[in-house]
Amino acid sequence: MSDDGSTANARHPGLVEPRTKEDWRCYLGYQSPARPALPSWSDYQAMDTGARRRFNHDRGRHHSALVLAWTPPVLHFEELILERLQANEDAPAGARPGLLIDGPPTVGKSTLVKMIARRFELGLREDFPERFAADRLGDYVPVVYLSVPDSVTPKQISLALARYLHIPVSSGKPTKDDIDELVLTAIRRCGVQLLIFDDLHFLDCTQREGRASNDHIKYLANHAACTIVGTGVDLETSPLLSEGRGADRNTQTAGRFSHHRLQPFTVATKQQAEQWIGVVATLEDALVLHRHAHGSLARRHWRYLHERTGGSIAALHDLIRLAAIRAVRQGAEAVTRELLDTITSSYATERQYAKVVGGRHQQRTSSTRSAPPAKQAKPA
Repeated sequence: MSDDGSTANARHPGLVEPRTKEDWRCYLGYQSPARPALPSWSDYQAMDTGARRRFNHDRGRHHSALVLAWTPPVLHFEELILERLQANEDAPAGARPGLLIDGPPTVGKSTLVKMIARRFELGLREDFPERFAADRLGDYVPVVYLSVPDSVTPKQISLALARYLHIPVSSGKPTKDDIDELVLTAIRRCGVQLLIFDDLHFLDCTQREGRASNDHIKYLANHAACTIVGTGVDLETSPLLSEGRGADRNTQTAGRFSHHRLQPFTVATKQQAEQWIGVVATLEDALVLHRHAHGSLARRHWRYLHERTGGSIAALHDLIRLAAIRAVRQGAEAVTRELLDTITSSYATERQYAKVVGGRHQQRTSSTRSAPPAKQAKPA
């Protein structure tokens, strides 16, 4: 892959998480498969086997990519991150405050932060094209995205940053301080503005190396003049923000990062229901199927879809993606309630849905048992 970020051989970023600046540039330049034009049913039936197979493959790629919706939560966090970036841009020397995005699995934290970072850099490329000139492409890297591996150590964090920025590290036994110096110099030289640590819950702060990794992120916040955004699960209750010895035992990270929660969609109010219906409608509009009743999912099955997915945007994408592909492969050509019932989602999602169905059944049973017996008609 060339250093200019060519996307000729790029794959969907969901298949390959960015690990280097070249991977990130592929993500920036990635274009979803074009939506194939849907022929009439008679023309589709008249296709020979090869032509129909190729058309269905194109539909499958389109449904696999499935549009990423700029939902109200995504727009909200985009505004928070852009505000913080602007506030930090020319701040005095010292630690730049950052953000932590906390939430349960599958609510879309990783996708959200990549979408926002992508649009941020694309905006920079539009506003400051001279910074991305060919002769400077290796020097200007405004976004660094790092997915934190399990049980990570401070040295591994620095090595991952070095790999992302292509910093040559001595083949001998460089110390953490040696690598840190190289990384901090490169961050300053490359003009990094947004440094993302995804999956911060993998920092096991209960262990010595985990606490050291926590301190290392604080160190980077002190010495790298960029905005750090972290995502993770249950960060609020983790030692990342509290040392666990009373209410006043906050870590220095807690004093430098604002904490925000990303929750699954709820439908308790009319506004919340409308937001969920809007997401369902956006995904439904992307379907390329011959017999699908347009708008049926958003009109009739939005509550069922919420119950099936627990309001998880990732689970919703996966359910509709699989249903669309099954509708083509089985010849149904429509995503219906009956077809959706045949899809098996993730174990956690299915367990959550089983509780919903079980609770509803129990409630109906209790109502039946508590109802007064019907009066018998007296004989004439």
